[in-house]
Amino acid sequence: MNFILHIIDTVQDFTQFKRQEPRRPLSEVHDPLPDKLRASVNERLQSDLIVCVVIAVLYFAIHVSTVFIALQPFLSYVLYGLLGAVGLLTHYLLPQVRKQLPWYCFSHPLFKTKEYYQFEVRDAAHVMWFEKLHVWLLFVEKNLSGSARELASPKRLDTEVGALMITVAGLKLLRSCYSSPTYQYITILFTVLFFTFDYKHMSETLLLDLFLMSILFSKMWELFYKLHFVYTYIAPWQITWGSAFHAFAQPFAVPHSAMLAIFITSYVRPVKFWERDYNTKRWITPTLDSRINWTEIQHSLCGDLLLGRWGNFSTGDCFILASDYLNALVHLIEIGNGLVTFQLRGLEFRGTYCQQREVEAITEGVEEDEGCCCCEPGHLPHFLSFNAAFGQRWLAWEVLVTKYVLEGYSITDNSAASMLQVFDLRRILTTYYVKGIIYYVVESPKLEEWLANETMRDGLRGCTERNYVDLDPTFNPNIDEDYDHRLAGISRDSFCGVYLGWIQYCNSRRTKPLDSEKDSALVLLCFGLCVLGRRALGTAAHHMSSNLESFLFGLHALFKGDFRISSIRDEWIFADMELLRKVVVPGIRMSLKLHQDHFTSPDEYEEPAVLYEAISLISRTW
Repeated sequence: MNFILHIIDTVQDFTQFKRQEPRRPLSEVHDPLPDKLRASVNERLQSDLIVCVVIAVLYFAIHVSTVFIALQPFLSYVLYGLLGAVGLLTHYLLPQVRKQLPWYCFSHPLFKTKEYYQFEVRDAAHVMWFEKLHVWLLFVEKNLSGSARELASPKRLDTEVGALMITVAGLKLLRSCYSSPTYQYITILFTVLFFTFDYKHMSETLLLDLFLMSILFSKMWELFYKLHFVYTYIAPWQITWGSAFHAFAQPFAVPHSAMLAIFITSYVRPVKFWERDYNTKRWITPTLDSRINWTEIQHSLCGDLLLGRWGNFSTGDCFILASDYLNALVHLIEIGNGLVTFQLRGLEFRGTYCQQREVEAITEGVEEDEGCCCCEPGHLPHFLSFNAAFGQRWLAWEVLVTKYVLEGYSITDNSAASMLQVFDLRRILTTYYVKGIIYYVVESPKLEEWLANETMRDGLRGCTERNYVDLDPTFNPNIDEDYDHRLAGISRDSFCGVYLGWIQYCNSRRTKPLDSEKDSALVLLCFGLCVLGRRALGTAAHHMSSNLESFLFGLHALFKGDFRISSIRDEWIFADMELLRKVVVPGIRMSLKLHQDHFTSPDEYEEPAVLYEAISLISRTW
């Protein structure tokens, strides 16, 4: 089994999921996977329709020609030689020069990726020229050389039987090229040499010979890996000698343990032995970071395999992805033409003993070893020492890549209790909440329609009075920046004294600015919405905003979209519920984002231009 050991997570913005409407109930949340699968299948069917027509026309033209008859047997040898050369380059030379320790002699890859020397990768992995070459070589091996090899088979059987055998054997070999492409070229070369020079009289066309030898070789490779695993761990230098008795008893135990291990591990098992059942369904991990990291593996696994970033692979292989925070085992179940099914197993989080020991074994600096038997003469530049090279050959796993880039997400536990414990921090959150509401109402394309709505104007008519003050007990002088201490509430004058400049700046960024004076309809609408939003927060917090737990409970309710309009003065909002969905709900979510960013640059959002650009950027990436 091949193992890939080490992963560097790049933290990027979460922009791949479909943008959803605010306040969508959890039961209506749309799962993006079925749509993505449906789109992938549609694109694949369209591509296959074109490719199948081209291949059918091409091979029918070859079939009616006499090129395969006139050029026999030399054409067959040329095609087999070409297939062997392409396979040798694709599955041996390129993977070796890209491995972390090529041939267990060099101390670093000979073909390095662009991200090899980068400490922290922030963009997707750059596609190198040798990765493109690997894809083209796979295409040539599977689609051109393999098909030509089958067509070039001499006619030893009747037409009906020959057609049937070519179909069965050809499909078997074609499937093997996709499910286990690594050693196909070895099987082909051995078959040609074996039935051409040794047992030519037993040959029943090279196609049928290859069909039988592929079955035999698959069993031989499986036996070879089992023996390799057993002999690796029963080697005397792999054993920890605890006393003189171990040194005396071990030689007598080795023959028996080897035979017993071979007998136990050589039983026949199905390919899907690792699966719990044969109808594996999609499941969601309980933690959000594990879920979205699993989703990114799902998005990039097949492409990375085709690019050769995971080295040689076949059905049933297991790869370990290891980072400083998470280890995961990826088991390849089935491999097809552009399709890979896998299972993510054995998640081990930071702090567990297994994760710690695995990371230590993987990151061990073998290139720093200078030993040769019992002395330390050093090693040649860019090469491993004798002891390091010998030790790497006696491992049941290998390090394929140490700088594998996978798009991931870093989720940090940021306690809201510590961030909102102090009244000043809650005041900052409330201020961003109000500014977020103002931004979304001014930027809305329905703003002019809302300003002309008679129901809303009637509901806000009481706020037009010069001495109007909202005395709702939910307003708190410690939290609301525009609280009027003389009037014990929030008045229109106190609101304009704090937020009028922000309203006018947002209005100036509109394509067609509206009237934004103190007595304008725009300012009145912003005042009514901001009072409504804060009253909804107080209602969800049971009018106990001064209590931290109640405040967090209300904040969480509004973040989920659970707005409850309990005051008769706010019933004008029912004239158009888009005000809640498109203005108030995004406002509370934006306030949380801005409140977190406030700690990194507390004075930056004091400028209206900077705050406006920040809100615009965050809104576009949601």
